[in-house]
Amino acid sequence: MSFVDANVPRRRPGASGEWFGADFLVLDAEGRTLRGLNATAARIWALCDGQRTARAVAEQVALEFSTDVGPVLADTLRFLTELQRRGLVDEVRAPAGDAPLEVR
Repeated sequence: MSFVDANVPRRRPGASGEWFGADFLVLDAEGRTLRGLNATAARIWALCDGQRTARAVAEQVALEFSTDVGPVLADTLRFLTELQRRGLVDEVRAPAGDAPLEVR
């Protein structure tokens, strides 16, 4: 399944990320490592707090890195889809009105 811009990425419980020297390392709950995240990917990871849509994440990254949001959004959606495939993030559907978030 692929992420869409209106859905909300949320790091899975037990998944964590941290700078280790020049590398940003992401660990899943079982301790497996995803290495080599660049600064942009590390920032996307940090913004996956379950509060922002994927579009809002991309807009924030584009603002911080002074670039156009279109390509950043496309890259963000691909990256989030890969994180989801690896079991590191959940895709939460944006609620209609005051409905609770739905985890997918």
